[in-house]
Amino acid sequence: MTDAESFDELTPDQVHIEAIEGFHLGGTRYAASFELSDHDGEFFRSYLLEVDLDSSLTYRVRQRIEDTIMSHASLASDRHVVLEIGGLMHDLTPEGDSVTSLPEGVLRKLYRLEGGPQYVVGDGGVGYVRAAADWQLVPPLNGLALRDIHGPSPDLIYACGNGGTLLHLRGTAWDQLDLPDQRNFMALEVTDEKLIHIGGREGLALALRDQELVELSAPARDFFAIRTFKGHRYWSDVNWGLNIQDDDTVVPFRELRHAFYMHTSPEKLVISGWKEIFVFDGKTWDGFELGYDGNIFLSRLDMAEYGG
Repeated sequence: MTDAESFDELTPDQVHIEAIEGFHLGGTRYAASFELSDHDGEFFRSYLLEVDLDSSLTYRVRQRIEDTIMSHASLASDRHVVLEIGGLMHDLTPEGDSVTSLPEGVLRKLYRLEGGPQYVVGDGGVGYVRAAADWQLVPPLNGLALRDIHGPSPDLIYACGNGGTLLHLRGTAWDQLDLPDQRNFMALEVTDEKLIHIGGREGLALALRDQELVELSAPARDFFAIRTFKGHRYWSDVNWGLNIQDDDTVVPFRELRHAFYMHTSPEKLVISGWKEIFVFDGKTWDGFELGYDGNIFLSRLDMAEYGG
């Protein structure tokens, strides 16, 4: 328990840091979101940083929120969407910033198509989609929490969640796919070929191919995200790091300690760790982490300390 009455009264050793999401903006530029809190969860402060991971490692604070950032998505190098706890959607643009309240449900995960619509899902099966100016509600279908949403195009957007939930978005309505597996799904990837991969806790790793659900061989880890990058499919897990798929087997790839959300550009795979952002180009690794000494600061990672 702390005697502090505000975040600014916390000492550095009382501050807990979590990386949320990271995106490659092109070249050496990245966007990364972080949450800082006290260990009792009384005070919160979150940042969206625009980072230049060149030899000097510089950054600027694009947004500071005195609360929790649940998720963020970078639409372009100078345009971002930030989901603040409480359903507050922040649009950060060169023309000015704005905020929209999305009142239904507890929203947790943003997803954006390159140059296209944005999506958000959360508890109670609630979702929203924005294809033009306004967010439109996607009414819940079964009331179960949605944990992830992904797809390569507007007609191939799927969401997964608790109780074996797998939903296909058609406009502003869900279609449910009936699956024989009722475990909780946490991670999802959908390809142009309609190949669907699903991950979850304790080694849950599934592939849906031609309406057949196939269980993959995988270590008993808690998978958090799935992304294909430069011809390889990667699976992050929260307590070890990064895994890679080899045919119908998921095998360890690099011990990052903790690996959560992943996002790709043609050149980079960007992975959020505990307080780190890892960057992989298919051969070499780089990255940075957030620190706090009364002010925030970034440090470049020594990747030899992370399974190197």
